[in-house]
Amino acid sequence: ITLQWREVPCIERNGDIIGYTVRYSISGSNITLRNYSDTVATLVELTPFTNYSIEVAAVNINGTGPFSTPVYLRTDGDTPSGTPQEITIVDTTSTEITLQWREVPCIERNGDIIGYTVRYSISGS
Repeated sequence: ITLQWREVPCIERNGDIIGYTVRYSISGSNITLRNYSDTVATLVELTPFTNYSIEVAAVNINGTGPFSTPVYLRTDGDTPSGTPQEITIVDTTSTEITLQWREVPCIERNGDIIGYTVRYSISGS
């Protein structure tokens, strides 16, 4: 995610701005702080399909000013990082096999699951 913001108005600076601190977190989790020297920042290694809160504060030689009003966003989804769980054979006939499974764990879905692919092969005789 690339962020961009405007400089603090001159009247509110209380000295020369020497950088900015970006504070971001996943709802209810630990806060990550990153320091930048410009009004643009790229946040990397974020978790797919996850809600984040992001705030920015200006820094001068006296310290960090107040943080901005939070901006909320959700990162894009990605392919699932997990697999369906507890796959079992429910029924078999001469021409069919019925399977059931538990869904991919929420934390490993990386988005909305819109379907499953079942692969099979015929064993040697």
